[in-house]
Amino acid sequence: MAPPSISALSEDKRALRREMAEKRAALSEEDRRARSEAASVRLLGLAELALPRGLAVAGYVAAKGEIDPALALADLVARGALVAFPRVSAEAPRLRFHRADAGPLVAGAFGLLEPSATAAELGLDALDVVIVPGLAFDAQGRRLGFGGGYYDGAFGAGAPGSRDKRAVRIGLAFDFQIVPCCPAGEGDVPVDAVVTEARVLRPAAGAR
Repeated sequence: MAPPSISALSEDKRALRREMAEKRAALSEEDRRARSEAASVRLLGLAELALPRGLAVAGYVAAKGEIDPALALADLVARGALVAFPRVSAEAPRLRFHRADAGPLVAGAFGLLEPSATAAELGLDALDVVIVPGLAFDAQGRRLGFGGGYYDGAFGAGAPGSRDKRAVRIGLAFDFQIVPCCPAGEGDVPVDAVVTEARVLRPAAGAR
């Protein structure tokens, strides 16, 4: 079967983004919190995070109904991990990661909370694990982002930096955000695993 055209792929992505945004918005705060806590427990059970002391873990601050990794991140910090949050930059890579413990977060691009410009930056090579948000994922690790290309630009093949070490990319999502086949093009960077409140998916081994 021939791959979809660029226009067809773009339309598939737009339609799926709308669908998933509506499903997330329909969750009650209580349901969102319970699902987020369950997903955090599964996240903390991953082998990649079993020994967090000294690990550099990039997370994110949940917004717009996203599943919230706050519980997992707090646990990792308590057990010796260094946590960083993304900060949007005007220069490539447009997504950079700064220490989350360097003072109050500030409103950045798109109104999202991020570390201040004075917070120490961690280079991409310094990161061990990156917890990646998204609107949809599939069992093969394909990811549908929010359309800005920030994570793809940071972790794609053409991203700047020495890239001597590649961080493990772990998608975090509500289970209803797992779809049979996530629309993705050549420039869309996949994840190594996906964690939901109900399961862990790994492209090499399928669901478990």
